[in-house]
Amino acid sequence: MIYGVNIVNFDVFDDDKAGILMDESIAGSSDLRLRGLNALIGRNNTGKTSFINALSFLKDTVTGSVSEASISRGRPGFYKMLIDTDKPAVFRVFFKIYNDEKKEKVYLQYELTISAGVFKSPEITSEKVLRSIDRDGQKVVETVMELNDGTGHVAGHNTRIQDHHLTALGVYGNIAEYEEISLIYHEISRWFFCKFSSDEQSTFRDQNYYADGNAPGGHKHLNSHGTNLDNVLTYLKAKDPDYYEKCVEEIKSRIPVMKKKKNLPATLTESPDRLFLYLLLLRDPDPKSAIFIEAPDKDLYHDMVDVLATEFREFTIRHRFSQIIFSTHNPYIVESMSPKEIWVFTRSYAREAGDVQISCAAEDTLVRELFSQGVGMGAIWYGGHLDEKTGFEDEN
Repeated sequence: MIYGVNIVNFDVFDDDKAGILMDESIAGSSDLRLRGLNALIGRNNTGKTSFINALSFLKDTVTGSVSEASISRGRPGFYKMLIDTDKPAVFRVFFKIYNDEKKEKVYLQYELTISAGVFKSPEITSEKVLRSIDRDGQKVVETVMELNDGTGHVAGHNTRIQDHHLTALGVYGNIAEYEEISLIYHEISRWFFCKFSSDEQSTFRDQNYYADGNAPGGHKHLNSHGTNLDNVLTYLKAKDPDYYEKCVEEIKSRIPVMKKKKNLPATLTESPDRLFLYLLLLRDPDPKSAIFIEAPDKDLYHDMVDVLATEFREFTIRHRFSQIIFSTHNPYIVESMSPKEIWVFTRSYAREAGDVQISCAAEDTLVRELFSQGVGMGAIWYGGHLDEKTGFEDEN
């Protein structure tokens, strides 16, 4: 689970943070960490999408290479994503991870610095993995991995990464002996960036079915656009017919238009119902470590939004070390959330990039008081207490 993210000199973020980092956790200076369920709210172009995209870039860098990550998924190249091209981009992510083998919680922080080289191409310039441990009743920090310009140590062993486009986390993350590094790599590699509500979904299905990895046959997991729904249903039905029937019936019972239907609609796999896709994703037998979603409530009727909000909450209860981070402009979906679960993005627009502010709704005394008096967060937001101006602005 991600406790905090700090992004420096990348896209619209000059030095911005959501949640807490390791030093704050040790000092006990703040409890406003990212939770199991998190909503990113704010007006258009305030950085919500950029926040999710920055973490997508980080995942692609760690699991592949920074050169490929800089130009994949429509990205314009690393140099163009820097605010100040003379300075590096820095990513810091603080995790609480459950070590299943040792049955213990581990607190780790990953730090990555990327600079633009002489020819404006990205280079990994430094990496660090820190671990917080209790020693004689005191919390102390151990450096598990540290490299500068590809040279340093990993778990006490000297090492050198010759290719400056590759992260040491990616190189050593698949080696079980490097326990803490493997834990972080496994966590990041299981981040899921959901595009079910994206306009790209129909484009992938209609124009190029195989572009999203839709090889024929059964698939264990939904892809980011949900275009392999038929493959996943085929896999589930063949692997465990009883689970398949239970899962499908449970999902149908939650979706208003499907409750009374005996069988799945014939058109479902041709034009997937978005709510069905979300509910199937949340029932994946091997849940993602983090699910990032942009506007999950898009085009959903109000009763479907209520269902989705409930399903989000139930997922985080079932899977204590997984989380959902979603952006929204809809006050209904955050009504039952707490101030600590809502992150407000604001921007002055004084310059093209670098003037984003991220704050937790729980930092506002009035918001906390209204919530303690029984006012829902959706009503608080609609009342104008989380924005510069009163009211609610549509996604478009």
